[in-house]
Amino acid sequence: MVKPPFGGSSVGMSLVHDPAELPGALADAAVGEGAAVLVEDYVSGTPLTVGLLELPGGSVIVFPPPATEANEAEFYDADTKIDVDSRGTVTVCAAEPAPDVLDRITRDVRTLWDGIGLRGSARIDLILTESILTESILTEDGEPYVLEVNSTPGMSRDSNFAVGAAMIGLTHTSVVLAMLHEALARPPYDMPLPAPAFSSATPTREAAVSP
Repeated sequence: MVKPPFGGSSVGMSLVHDPAELPGALADAAVGEGAAVLVEDYVSGTPLTVGLLELPGGSVIVFPPPATEANEAEFYDADTKIDVDSRGTVTVCAAEPAPDVLDRITRDVRTLWDGIGLRGSARIDLILTESILTESILTEDGEPYVLEVNSTPGMSRDSNFAVGAAMIGLTHTSVVLAMLHEALARPPYDMPLPAPAFSSATPTREAAVSP
């Protein structure tokens, strides 16, 4: 898998099958000439996404993981996520991993939350190999692989984050209110915030994800 180190919605991401495809994939992922890109082993399995939300009082709740399946693409790519043609080319449903696997995923995402110092909300994406999706099929080779941490998850009403919240009875409005509460109650930063830097490729990338 070749993808940009920043951004979202899998824009600029490619699945490379042959070495001859690599130069084009690197060019698609680079935000500028000579820019760094991420190249990772492809892991086959079921994409899961786990949302985390900080509630008033500071406790953090971990949403159940929805599973996503791209019906007309090799992976959960940008066209599938954005669905500009409203074709509904992705299926989202509740994942049902074995209880011990779910406990492990929950523990791992909390470790990432604490270790990175996340606040407010986040969504952590994983691939769950088929060998640990059910209790009846369990091998030592099966692993949940963390793909990335989204510190600003998508918040449309149909987003995976909102779907995960709804699985435990949280409405979109209640999630937004919790996020606003955390933002307003957070102590002020003790250092100046960095000014955003926009590359020359930004307009092109924005156009790529606009309806």
